[in-house]
Amino acid sequence: MIIEIDDPENPLLDDYCLLNDQAARRTREGDEFFIAEGYIPIDRVVDSGHRLRSVLVTPSRVERITERVPGLIDGDTPLYVMTRDLIEHAVGFDLHRGVVASAQRRPVPSVADIAASSARRVAVLVGLNDAENVGVISRAARALRIDALVLDPTCTDAYSRRTIRVSMGEVLHLPVARAHDWPTDLEVLHRAGFESWAMTPSPDAIDLWSTPADALPERLAIVVGAEGPGLDEATMRAATRRIRIPIHADVDSLNVGHAAAITFAAITRP
Repeated sequence: MIIEIDDPENPLLDDYCLLNDQAARRTREGDEFFIAEGYIPIDRVVDSGHRLRSVLVTPSRVERITERVPGLIDGDTPLYVMTRDLIEHAVGFDLHRGVVASAQRRPVPSVADIAASSARRVAVLVGLNDAENVGVISRAARALRIDALVLDPTCTDAYSRRTIRVSMGEVLHLPVARAHDWPTDLEVLHRAGFESWAMTPSPDAIDLWSTPADALPERLAIVVGAEGPGLDEATMRAATRRIRIPIHADVDSLNVGHAAAITFAAITRP
């Protein structure tokens, strides 16, 4: 299935057009497929059980990618090979890694699906519009034993190329649900026995470290908001508790990715 392509307008490359245009990509990909860029994210595509649709590489990357993904030689996934300048023309920028793949998305679970699953620790992302922050949080969630992600209707796509790249592909191992009625959908988690902690730097919130490890809720959702505005008031009211990370008084706040990682570590500690 190794196919050499010398025309950047070839319809076989439709999955890879306009990779730098996030709005166009969301419309093009929908809930059908996603793009993974780089060797490690493509490894995560494979070991997470997602199905590859195709792989696009420069000639110098063929041997390495076929060693890492043996199915490219023995299976039916096409491996497209193009020179670096032609790939740049096709995708819209210099793909210096020289390797990118398209893969099939799994069906998107609902919040009720997450609530009915065995998940005990869930991260809820509200209003995050920065793909890199979502990627950082996803990588931390996977590393620190968070079981699933829930995105509110305004949160950026967890399967965007940048999110997958920044997460080193770890987001592909996490169930990711999209809420459609927010913050009402938070009540779906509450009815399933979850408590929800709304993270805020507000000084009147409860100190994160005031709850001993052995007194943590059996099921817990950590709710974080976007850089700057943080969580909206409706989400704050819907959450079970408001929690803060105690930081130096002269520092306004933490990056949302750092704050999420600290909180994940705190709620999964022995």
